[in-house]
Amino acid sequence: MLLLRRLVSVLTLILLLCPLPACDKKNDRQPEAVSDAPEPTQPYTTTDDVKVRSGPGTRYKIIAEIKSGMKVNVAGRERGWLRVVSKKGNPPGYIDERFAKPATGSSAQATAPALGIYITIADAYVRESPGLHYKAVAKIEKGKEVSVVGEEGDWLKVQSRHGRPPGYIEKRYAERRPD
Repeated sequence: MLLLRRLVSVLTLILLLCPLPACDKKNDRQPEAVSDAPEPTQPYTTTDDVKVRSGPGTRYKIIAEIKSGMKVNVAGRERGWLRVVSKKGNPPGYIDERFAKPATGSSAQATAPALGIYITIADAYVRESPGLHYKAVAKIEKGKEVSVVGEEGDWLKVQSRHGRPPGYIEKRYAERRPD
């Protein structure tokens, strides 16, 4: 009898410390929204019919399909996949970045190379990836030269002179240096 009581006590303690996911009612709830504010996005246009997946990779379930030439709202980028969000309240999904390009006002703007030396026209934060929701890793003051090594949508990829990994600043905070 004493052994049985000890066994029940140990099992109770284990369940208190490590609850089973199937018995945890919190796991049945949908995640709560952190904010009602819309997520910052960049407009892209699909270049081919593309499948929307539940995660960033082909192993994730297909949840929708977007036809070629459709505008999508991209909220982020992860390992070659674009995170797209719906303005209609549908859950976010991921599309392969090979099948979408940043929406641009003119074809000349899309083909103009962004590489070269730029000068910041305002203080600019350098972010880990192109998007306001990514972590700011440095600040560049107005009037400083930056070396641009790439472009993604409304973001310029800048190379550090101090050996740090490249980062991204918003295009609107820099202009190409006159030659």
